[in-house]
Amino acid sequence: MTRTETYTVDDIHCGGCERMIRTLVGDVAGVQQVDPDHRTNQVVVRYDESQVDDAAIREALANSGFRPT
Repeated sequence: MTRTETYTVDDIHCGGCERMIRTLVGDVAGVQQVDPDHRTNQVVVRYDESQVDDAAIREALANSGFRPT
């Protein structure tokens, strides 16, 4: 089943940050779409919850240097 979550991440400053998040979180198996926005400090992630869970996505964000609040 596909699920969509929105994460607030305070450290998104620019388009480069957005690209990094899109790449690193997008590489997680089961993640289908990643839409970061530095203007709102939010990252919308669509994923297959049979392959990945919320904790793994939060960990991927944190490992990429963008800790969700």
